[in-house]
Order: sequence, then structure tokens, then C-alpha cells
Amino acid sequence: MKTKLKISNNEVKELLGTENFEFPKYSTQLINLANQNAQGTRPKVFGQMSELIQEFSGQKIEEWEKWYLQKHPTAIKDASKK
Repeated sequence: MKTKLKISNNEVKELLGTENFEFPKYSTQLINLANQNAQGTRPKVFGQMSELIQEFSGQKIEEWEKWYLQKHPTAIKDASKK
């Protein structure tokens, strides 16, 4: 049986060593709505995240970016076409 692990957003940011971004009010809702309409993060375009994360053995966001783009070199272009 698979166990689900819950990690808070703050813990993810800490583990990845990323900056905390402050977006203007309502901008995140607009970004999410635009992405829903474009369907740019669908598994068909981006890949199945639950499977990708299990394949990835790195620790840092920079490692993920390099690994992902080697595996899916046209992903950004494909997502931006949407």
C-alpha cells in the first residue's frame, strides 16, 4: 500500500532553498485561470508529475530543471504553444 506524504509549502520552499515571492493581490488567481484555459500543465504536455517526481533523484530545484529538460527538451515550447 502506498503512503501519502504531506509537506507544507513552507517546508518545500525551505528544502528547495527558494525565495519567497510576494505577488500582487489577485495575480495568482489570474495566472491559475490563464493556465487552466491554456491547459499547459496537463500530463499530456508536462508529463505525469506523480511519476516524474519518483524518478528524480536530485535534491535542488536547479537539478530538477536540468533533469526535466534533458528528459523533455521540448516541454517549455509545447506548453507555451497552448
